[in-house]
Formats: sequence, C-alpha cells, structure tokens
Amino acid sequence: MKAAGHVLRILLWTLISVSAAAASLDTEIHHHILNTQQAEAPFVTEGTVTFSFQGAENTQVVSLTLEHENYRKFHTFERNPFGIFMLTLPVPENQNTIRYRLIVDGLWTVDPNAPTERDNRGINLSTVSISQINNAPKPGVYRQKNGMTRFVYQGMPGSRVAIIGDFNQWDPYLTALEESRPGFFEIKIQLPPGKHYYRYVVNGHETIDPANPQKARNGWGKDSSFISEN
Repeated sequence: MKAAGHVLRILLWTLISVSAAAASLDTEIHHHILNTQQAEAPFVTEGTVTFSFQGAENTQVVSLTLEHENYRKFHTFERNPFGIFMLTLPVPENQNTIRYRLIVDGLWTVDPNAPTERDNRGINLSTVSISQINNAPKPGVYRQKNGMTRFVYQGMPGSRVAIIGDFNQWDPYLTALEESRPGFFEIKIQLPPGKHYYRYVVNGHETIDPANPQKARNGWGKDSSFISEN
C-alpha cells in the first residue's frame, strides 16, 4: 500500500510538473527538475533560479524566504520523483545576489549547497551570485572546434566529480572533472565517432547528466546519458 502511494505521488508529481512546464518553464528547466537525483547548488538559467534540498526521509515541508521580500513570503518546495525537494523562482530584477533562508519542518536554516554570509544582525544567510552564475559555463555537453568534447556539470561547490562511460571502461577513478568555478565542473575529452554512454560520479554516487535529455540503458541495464559524435 505504501509503495502504491509512493508511485501515485510520483505520477501526480510528473503530471503537475508537465503542466507547469508547459505554462511557465522551458524544456531544460523542466528536465532538470524531474531528473535531479541529489541536491546541488542553485541552478540559474533563462531568468529563473532552481533550488534543491535533500532532507531526511521523514522531512515533510521545505520552504524558502527571500531577503528582498523581507522574509515575509514562504515559497514551498515540491518533491521530484527522486525525493529531492525542488523550487523554481524568477530571478528578481536589479539583483546581483539573492539572499535567502530555508525553513525545514519549521526550523530556520541555511542551504547546505550554497555559500553563506552573515547579515548585520549576525544571522547566517544563503546566497546566490546571479552575475557569477550567468557568466559561468552552462551545464551540458559541447563539441569543440578542435574535435574535443567538453562536459560541464553543475553541483555543490567542493564536490568530487568524475565521469564514467564506454570511453574509459566505466572507471570512476580515471577521469575527474576540474572545478572551474564554484559549483561548475568541466573536462574535455577526445572521443571517437559514434554513440557514447556515460554517467557522472558525484561524491561517490552515480547519476545521469541532468543537463542532457538524451538517455538510454547501457550494456549493464543502467539508465545512462548518451551523446552521438559524428
């Protein structure tokens, strides 16, 4: 019964998310929300910022309040199919930095996936630098003019990120990404022509690429991202 209820919640979430995406979110943001498997640094794109939070299994309600709203309005997160609390808001106008606090089951706290600073009352706030993120490389996979393929992953600053795939025998120790800016990890790889399956390993946990909508099962039956090189 419990499992059936969980499946029903996932289906309801998917239907609600699809409707919301058609109304206000573009395909990339919608895909990012549905496929985020672990909480990460705030994701900024196309005038929106998406927050994620991974609480304890019994966490019930996660909300966010904003400094420029004087912490009076509560924006409530929704769980995605992987149990990650997700929230997308428009980027406020004339703001270079978003300052905010989280409320988790009634307790005020900071976002563990974002930088913090103290306000003039000595209270810890979470921050998102809009200008820095907008100038950062966009998460995704890019074919370079020199024939290299560039992978960009966005996650929690200071994470250990590697890429595994059919091009490195799925070895998690062979191909580590470099953190080019806080929360952004990159690597360039020379790939032969053809279809290539891959996954990221973030702090020891495997995940598909949330920025790549192309997915299929690899030779071991695992969901993987893939790219096709001409």
